[in-house]
Amino acid sequence: MPSNFLSQLRSSLAFRLTIWYAASFITIGCALSLISYFYLASAVRDNRKLIQSRLKEAASAVRTDGVDAVGRLMIEKYPVHGGRTVFIRLLDSQGNVRFQSYPEIWEEFPTAPRGAVAVGVWHYVPSTIDRDVLELTTMRLPNGDLLQAGKEIQDRKEILEHYRETIIGGTCGMILIGLAGGAWLAYRALKPVRDITAATRSIVATGNVEARVPERGRGDELDGLTVLFNQMLARIDALITGMRNALDNVAHDLRTPLTRLRGIAEMALRTEEGTEPQREALVSCIEESDRILALLNRLMDISEAETGSMRLNVEPINVASLIEESVDLYDSVAEEKQIAIAVDCPPEIHIAGDHARMRQVLANLVDNAIKYNAASGHVWISATLQEKSVAISVRDDGCGILPEDRTRIWDRLHRSDRARSQPGLGLGLSLVRAIVSAHKGHVDVQSIPGQGAVFTVLLPAHLTIG
Repeated sequence: MPSNFLSQLRSSLAFRLTIWYAASFITIGCALSLISYFYLASAVRDNRKLIQSRLKEAASAVRTDGVDAVGRLMIEKYPVHGGRTVFIRLLDSQGNVRFQSYPEIWEEFPTAPRGAVAVGVWHYVPSTIDRDVLELTTMRLPNGDLLQAGKEIQDRKEILEHYRETIIGGTCGMILIGLAGGAWLAYRALKPVRDITAATRSIVATGNVEARVPERGRGDELDGLTVLFNQMLARIDALITGMRNALDNVAHDLRTPLTRLRGIAEMALRTEEGTEPQREALVSCIEESDRILALLNRLMDISEAETGSMRLNVEPINVASLIEESVDLYDSVAEEKQIAIAVDCPPEIHIAGDHARMRQVLANLVDNAIKYNAASGHVWISATLQEKSVAISVRDDGCGILPEDRTRIWDRLHRSDRARSQPGLGLGLSLVRAIVSAHKGHVDVQSIPGQGAVFTVLLPAHLTIG
């Protein structure tokens, strides 16, 4: 089950959009963070160039104009300027201070080397006041004096570690924001697709092509697809309505002349004139007329039920008696095929409905259970009173129904490949569903190919009495 869920999730367009958006967002964020990190590290390391530049300039001033020139240079040319200030100190060969710029700052770093020091080596001297560090180097002048230059910096390691922590925290936040933003954008972007899917699923499940997808009026590609989809549904609905109306009109127009044809044939049979072959031909005409009239009547009944114009003579119906009538009607047919019919229905169950129409429902279900069953098969008919409905079930152990036919067996004139070997018009189940729907009920089927089928008619509780 988890593997199926993960497989469906990976194949989901919304999931892929979320991952693409999040990956792009995170990649750009990480790239910017790394660039800024290396830029910061490079900026921290650039202090030495500045210190060496100031040291060379101070050494040149000492050699040219003496010690006082260094003081004038620091005051006039390089006043205190935040973090870019370089401090200069001149020591004699014994380590005594001859000159130092900004003495108050040098006092923060009392451990700065004065005596014999390695020339050209960088020293990092911690402050005694705060967490700053003095980055210091030394140059030996021709007269043996030592010229030192240093710059006050924050702890480089602490800065970079803090920045790394910031990047990690920011990256986690970017991942969450990227996933959440990607999911939200994917949800918003695919809303029209989900609407189309929901409408399509409703049409497939109910066969009602009147469903429409909400149009948002954004004018984008998906909204254009929604408009075209609704136009297609409207076109299909118009075609189906036209076909149904044409079929209903044909059924209505043919019923009258066929009735007259049957009447004329009956009148001809009542006379004593004519040969035996002629009389047999008239009998065949009547039988075929009855078949066509039955087809037309069923078509008209289905049309009336689907349009809500079927008239129902609602009365209390004892379900046990209704089942017994249907069994009696097909008892001889069941005996011919050696099919055993078992009934399980408490005598106290009643429903409110049209007795003749409900008898049609049961008769069609029992007829199918016998027709598509093998010789020496079984048919079980049962009725139960549930909490909110009365359930009437007809079960057989025949050939069953293929999965691809389960939704189509309710369509008018549909006959599966297995059913074509049996006589019939393909209207029985359409009539069953139409009559049950007219009674505000529902009919369902469950089947395993080769193991039979179970048809269940559910009538709502408000139609039950007693």
